[in-house]
Amino acid sequence: MRVNVVYAVVGQTWEIDLDCPAGTRVIEAVELALEQSEFKNLALSARETFAIWNKVVEQDHVLQDGDRVEILRELVISPMERRRLYAKLNTSE
Repeated sequence: MRVNVVYAVVGQTWEIDLDCPAGTRVIEAVELALEQSEFKNLALSARETFAIWNKVVEQDHVLQDGDRVEILRELVISPMERRRLYAKLNTSE
């Protein structure tokens, strides 16, 4: 079966298509992707979560043919706090 694994940070994206055996779990696909040259220099923190087509799943979720595995990183700043900072920057004091 064919799956796509992606990871992105500001300014850089890693993506690879993998041929995996039936019954492959999310964590197994991610580990396989990390062994590939396309994912070189990528270090995960073990705190990432995973999604299939934007739906959060457990790392032991069994993949289906055509799934897109997204490695989700922790937010650096919450969306609410980001809006507050932008508002503060855009107001005159």
